[in-house]
Amino acid sequence: MLRVLLVRFRPLSTGARPCIMLHDSEQHLTGDARGTEIRSDWFRGLRGCMTWGIPAVILSASSWLPERVLVLVWPPVLTFMGVACVLNARRCGRIHCYLTGPFFLVLAAVALLYGIGLLPLGPHGWSTLSLVLVIGALTLVCVPERILGRYRGPSSGGRR
Repeated sequence: MLRVLLVRFRPLSTGARPCIMLHDSEQHLTGDARGTEIRSDWFRGLRGCMTWGIPAVILSASSWLPERVLVLVWPPVLTFMGVACVLNARRCGRIHCYLTGPFFLVLAAVALLYGIGLLPLGPHGWSTLSLVLVIGALTLVCVPERILGRYRGPSSGGRR
């Protein structure tokens, strides 16, 4: 497959000196910041699979572990996912990351408190946490972006 790189000279911000920017011709090139948002979005491509896919697999596979071990798996994995979402939100303005980041961090704290016995969630607490995780994550990823668009910013005048 033939790949072409385009070179554009443009300032990154008002008052900045022009710089060389390489753009892959297979990506959508627009005059606004959308191309930059898409390229810096960790949720896309292999990085997204590594950052959120592998932790999701670890959480799913942990269902076969003894319950006393889950307190060692869930809080760190959810914290990693939450921090990655918060950083991604700051990096590219991905709408759902503003919500899923804090959600994963709160769920990590709840899992820790339940795992060490300070928060009573009943005999099926890990199952309850699993259900909250799946339903909450799916809802927070899909619904806000359908309503508000994919990225936050002054150029996001609609859905992207």
